[in-house]
Amino acid sequence: MKKNLLTFLVLLTSIGSFASHIVGGEIELVPLKNPVAGNSTHQITLNLYFDAINGRAQAEELSIRIQIYRKKDLAFMGDVTCPQVYRQLIKYVDPSCAKGDLSTLSMKYSSPINLSDDKFSDPEGYIAVYERCCRNVIITNIQNPSSVGMVFYLEFASNKTPNTTPHFRELIADYICINQNFEMDFSAVDADGDSLTYTMSVPWIGNSSTNNPNYSGTGSTSYREATFVTGINVNNMIPGSFPLEIDPETGVLFVKPNKLGLYVFSVTVNEFRKGVRIGRVKRDFQLKVIDCVINNPPQIFVRSQNSKKNFQDGETIQLKKGEKKCFDILYFDQDISQKLTITAKGINFDTKKISIPAISNVVVVSKDTLRTSFCLDDCIITKNNVPAEFFVNISDNGCPVPQNRGYRMKVVFDENQNSKPTVTTSLANGAVPLVSYGDTLKFNVIGNDIDVDTLFLTGTGRNVNLNNLGFTFPSKQGLGSVNSTLLFIPNCEALKQKQVLLDFVARDLRCGVSSQTLLSVPVNIQAKPNNAPSVTTSLTNNTVEVVLVSSQNNEIKFNVNGQDIDNEKVTLTGTPKGFDFKNAIMSFENKEGNGKVSSIFTWKPTCFMLAGKDTKEFVVSFKTQDNNCLQKIDSVNVKFILKDNVVSDNPIKPYNTFTPNGDGKNDSFNLGSIPGDNCKRQFVKFEIFNRWGKEIFSTAEREFIWTGDEEPTGEYFYTLRFSDDIFKGVIHLVR
Repeated sequence: MKKNLLTFLVLLTSIGSFASHIVGGEIELVPLKNPVAGNSTHQITLNLYFDAINGRAQAEELSIRIQIYRKKDLAFMGDVTCPQVYRQLIKYVDPSCAKGDLSTLSMKYSSPINLSDDKFSDPEGYIAVYERCCRNVIITNIQNPSSVGMVFYLEFASNKTPNTTPHFRELIADYICINQNFEMDFSAVDADGDSLTYTMSVPWIGNSSTNNPNYSGTGSTSYREATFVTGINVNNMIPGSFPLEIDPETGVLFVKPNKLGLYVFSVTVNEFRKGVRIGRVKRDFQLKVIDCVINNPPQIFVRSQNSKKNFQDGETIQLKKGEKKCFDILYFDQDISQKLTITAKGINFDTKKISIPAISNVVVVSKDTLRTSFCLDDCIITKNNVPAEFFVNISDNGCPVPQNRGYRMKVVFDENQNSKPTVTTSLANGAVPLVSYGDTLKFNVIGNDIDVDTLFLTGTGRNVNLNNLGFTFPSKQGLGSVNSTLLFIPNCEALKQKQVLLDFVARDLRCGVSSQTLLSVPVNIQAKPNNAPSVTTSLTNNTVEVVLVSSQNNEIKFNVNGQDIDNEKVTLTGTPKGFDFKNAIMSFENKEGNGKVSSIFTWKPTCFMLAGKDTKEFVVSFKTQDNNCLQKIDSVNVKFILKDNVVSDNPIKPYNTFTPNGDGKNDSFNLGSIPGDNCKRQFVKFEIFNRWGKEIFSTAEREFIWTGDEEPTGEYFYTLRFSDDIFKGVIHLVR
């Protein structure tokens, strides 16, 4: 897919491009929907109005080039070439208004453009500009028009402020009649809902010239201005009994010119978001003042069918109960053969509630007053019961643009006054309910409407979800009166609030419009007193010392007891600190029960738990907690001091000579008491060897006796083997 990026492209220069032809125009920028990263992000469009009568055809270009600058320092960001994508004559409201010696072409040049976030995120924004010479040679109000150009100028926000620039309405006229009122909508619309303001401004001529018609130089936020002819300034760019002006809020142009000629003017539109200006665009255009047939505006009057009295524009009318809600419209136009159109629009209510006949392009055949009528719907209800306001407008099809006359009316309907509903509760006046955990609050809420309208009753918590706190309040609907019951059983989440504000709303509905009344009821919440549970063990001392002796049972066993005097559910848990029950081969089952709970702790420690040390401590925390919302706990720590059975390295010093002759003295050999085993050393066996290294005796019994067997007198050698060492010695056998 071909990418249209913001790159430095070469302008295709037109033949005879210096010819005078420019009527006006503007630039707009629109973000593309769902842009793909690296591809185009926006569509940039330049609207150019071209004098089809006085401009040379050779001056019409097939493409133009727009430059982009960063606003804060006017750094050049690149440019984009836009081909011509549209070319049509401007369309008058009535095609018969076209003049043979005046014709304006509307041309559009447009291209996708890639405004990437990494390049277009400066908070002060950017400028798009295009300079072109030359203006229309027959312009009346500025000097040397055929030698000066126009600056198409747009300020737009950075990508950090996503935005669509203002889009101007299509132009419907390029000439006006001398000494006649002229009004034309010159406004723009903003897709983002931003605020737009309009001011008349001096046209910019910039730096382009007959010698350099397509100037592309440095950027600016203020270009060289046109020089007005004597007697003309920015406040009367089209002179007249009412000089050219623009409504700063609506963008509607108004003028009653008194001099013939072709007048160029410029309008600056400022775009605001939350009070901060985020964009600016200039739109130039020209209007030719000519001598033409006077177009008299049509006239319109409105009267009540009850009194046959004509109302004044803006008058407030009060209709009493039972009176017709219908009105007569009287209208006429002095100009025979004009076509008249009548429309009505509600200002503070739906226009569909005005029943008016379709009067469109009614041909005036005489100067007689014509008559029609319209009626208002029975269901017109306005906010806060202000008068119903609407606008009746009549317009002709005169040239160059239709003449309009409007009639604003305000109507008060006595029978449509809507009384607000009421909302009350069954609580004592001014009472603030106090609810304790475990208790129940119950009361009725009643809504009433004296107009007997459809009534809705709802209840919500101020900044809280009632369902999460234990409240139930069904919404109800009725006619004239409705009630519902609030039920509250506080849960633990409710106790965190201490007070909840309940908002009860009674809302009526009449003719699609409602009014409502709010009643706020505070509810205080408190917890009941809660005693802490306790946890104990069956140990006399919660510090347990254990010496690991292989000949003894090293098992530790005791009870752990939890109790709650409030007889609430309690949970008993054991938690080892810094180790794991499973790895330590400890056994304890967490339990829960009502009021009381007990579990047995057992442990048969082994040398493995010492990890090579003489002493090591283990701590187990036993905890009991209740299930009260304001939960309380108790805990006790049991410390286990695990020690090795420490013995001397080699305390054995046996006699080494014996005489097995049966005299009862030294008849055998033994080592006495071999030291007991511990975690570091365990007895393996005792062995005796003759002088040639042959094993003649071996035993794994600590309390052994060797009588010499049949061995002769001589020296013998023994080894005492432990798991971590071997001790040796000599035995003398004498017979």
